[in-house]
Amino acid sequence: MSDSALAADSAAPRRLAPAMLAAVGLLVALLLLIVMGIFGAIFGLRPLFSGGYGPSGLARAEIPPAYLRLYEAAGREYGIDPWVLAAIGWVETEHGRSHAAGVHDGVNGFGCCAGPMQIELKGSPSTWHQYAVDGDGDGRRSPYDPADAIPTAARYLRDAGAPEDYRAALYAYNHADWYVAEVLAKAEQYRGAPSASAGQPAGSASVRDVLHNPRVALTPIQQADLRSGTIDPRLIDTLAWIGRHHSVVITALKSDHAEYTVDGAVSNHAAGRAMDIGEVDGEVCRGTRTGKCADLVRELAAVQGPLRATELIYCWDPDGPDDPRGFARADHCDHIHVGWDG
Repeated sequence: MSDSALAADSAAPRRLAPAMLAAVGLLVALLLLIVMGIFGAIFGLRPLFSGGYGPSGLARAEIPPAYLRLYEAAGREYGIDPWVLAAIGWVETEHGRSHAAGVHDGVNGFGCCAGPMQIELKGSPSTWHQYAVDGDGDGRRSPYDPADAIPTAARYLRDAGAPEDYRAALYAYNHADWYVAEVLAKAEQYRGAPSASAGQPAGSASVRDVLHNPRVALTPIQQADLRSGTIDPRLIDTLAWIGRHHSVVITALKSDHAEYTVDGAVSNHAAGRAMDIGEVDGEVCRGTRTGKCADLVRELAAVQGPLRATELIYCWDPDGPDDPRGFARADHCDHIHVGWDG
């Protein structure tokens, strides 16, 4: 502000107070942003990455251990699903195993792309020059080094619209609908059971993910429960994962279940922490030890970390007598009960 402007303000005290209040308000807002940034860095106040799922058996079989660690690390760093990154690595070069032109040196047959993630080197500036990351901190950035190429791909996907819109981001990565479909299909194969760790709390899935999934059959009452914000994030995450791998019919959630159990205790359903599954992949659950319902029970029993249900009830004990979290009840032979204590 100029001296003349300051003089004018000093001659008009009635306008000074609002101006000062505005300035103070701006200063407070800036300080809040700074504090949020500091505490966000310390306590993880940042968008959760859309992983939350461990590697499937296929992922462990196909992905070299060093690459697997790099995909997961880049996913955490840039908020990108690591299994989408891994799927790109498979589709492009089979995780660097390909001996095609441009994988280990030079450029590919199209004269544009290089390295295990086939990042574009053509153009000024090229994708590589715009987004290159020194992932291993060795002072060099090489598209042929997976420690650099994988986080570079993650950084590019984030800038191109992921995780909000993976289809758009993948189309930007390679302008072909078939490519987008192939990568997403492979990512689905690589994505295993939920495996949130202490460093990643439940809540990575959204209610919208569940409500818009045609493989999860919900009644209007159950949909209203989900929209109400009273359903536990662990349940939402687990239901989102189930819907990725199976078609299910939910027979009870919160409002459509009794408040008390047959033993007189308050049900986890009443707190929005439990669901009942009555049909899996077209099979009505009847308590058998084989079939689609039995497969899902065993998958849920194998989940580790905070998403592991503290109540997994079916007609037979899915995880053996040594683990009290899963148990059998004769009145649960027509549905799988999945619940969490508070």
